[in-house]
Amino acid sequence: MTQIDSAIEAASWLGSAFSLYAAFARTMIPLRVAAIAANLCILAAAAWRGSAPTLLLHAVLLPVNCWRLYEMRRLIAQIREATQGAFEANWLKPFMTRRRVRAGTTLFARGDAATEALLIVEGRVAIPEAGATIGPGALFGEMALFSADRARAASAVAETDLDLLVITYEEFERLYFQNPKFGFYLIRLMMQRLADNADHARRDATGENAPPPA
Repeated sequence: MTQIDSAIEAASWLGSAFSLYAAFARTMIPLRVAAIAANLCILAAAAWRGSAPTLLLHAVLLPVNCWRLYEMRRLIAQIREATQGAFEANWLKPFMTRRRVRAGTTLFARGDAATEALLIVEGRVAIPEAGATIGPGALFGEMALFSADRARAASAVAETDLDLLVITYEEFERLYFQNPKFGFYLIRLMMQRLADNADHARRDATGENAPPPA
């Protein structure tokens, strides 16, 4: 056996080892890296030996595995951006419908059944139970989606005339499961609101929110 034959034999064995590792890998990136390495090794061996079926198979699998690896790395970058950066709602808008509301209108009351989430385009909304006001760019009304009874935990009242974008929970759930970036934003949003609610409750308990004496 010549040195070239030995090298090709080694490439075949190495490709088989990478394929075996890929079959048992539990995470996607190591799996794809191993699959790409297996494709390259087996392609080299098949090209030297003139094995057309094997050559064709791995010539097709190589770009597929490279593309899947790229998608996974892009997804990780998007998730990292979602956990660190600000929420960008532009991609969400095509799935929403426009609604205009006059000042003073109660959008929903605490305990109401919840079926939709809302995004403020223009105007301001008061959340009486939290003593808070939210403005343009704020997504609200989505918290009930994650509650067992799908009921509103707080009221929302239009402080000014509003230009809103509305999305149903059915569409909202579909996007949540299809777009991890959006899912991670919602986790951040819920954690922030839980922290805000806890801080508000603490202030109420200590009297920090009490009005000054007359």
